[in-house]
Amino acid sequence: MSEHPEGPAAPAASPANASTPAPAETAVPTHAPDSAPAEAQPPVKPVLTPSQAKRANQTLKGMIISVLLTVAVAIPVILINPPDKAENFRAPVDVADVASQAAADADFTPWAPNLPEGDYVNFARWITGNVDGIKYWEFGVVTKDDEFVWVRQTAGANPSWLAAVTENAALAGTHSVDGTDWELRTKDKSQVLVTTRGTSTIVLSSDSGLETLDSLARLVQREIPAN
Repeated sequence: MSEHPEGPAAPAASPANASTPAPAETAVPTHAPDSAPAEAQPPVKPVLTPSQAKRANQTLKGMIISVLLTVAVAIPVILINPPDKAENFRAPVDVADVASQAAADADFTPWAPNLPEGDYVNFARWITGNVDGIKYWEFGVVTKDDEFVWVRQTAGANPSWLAAVTENAALAGTHSVDGTDWELRTKDKSQVLVTTRGTSTIVLSSDSGLETLDSLARLVQREIPAN
């Protein structure tokens, strides 16, 4: 018997045990920091189910139908309300005939101009019960160059009526037409000429420039007596 007690016997390592590879479950994973990066995988394209594809098609069809309905509603509105241009005004009217009818109620002679060839009157009317109860004659002239002049005439002009028919255009001095001075008013692009001929006041309004107004002002001076 040995004099020294022996502890539990430890299995001796054998060459076979030392060279045995680690079990597969203890192998180092490929995504560990020490390992090479894994090869990038292509993105997966989502696949719609038949019901999802059907709903997507219904949504697209709904959007297209909505746009078409909006366009269908907008087009008639645009056609009914065209831009305010001379070529879109009403057809020529017999201004002399309408003026003769207005004369029965007027205390002045409503002016019916003898326009040059190519110009025409596109509307004419006798206005009653307007600003301060003032009655007045008005008509529109479309020139051969598609410019427009609004003509108004009354025997009862006052500051409030002038402000109303000129849309509060501001006084801008005087403007001479062949030696005759007209009162000039302006507002934005609009220009207004005002004068008194005989017992009536004449107001010419246009946004086509003074040259257009001058042409009609000359007619006024030739055809309406000054006294």
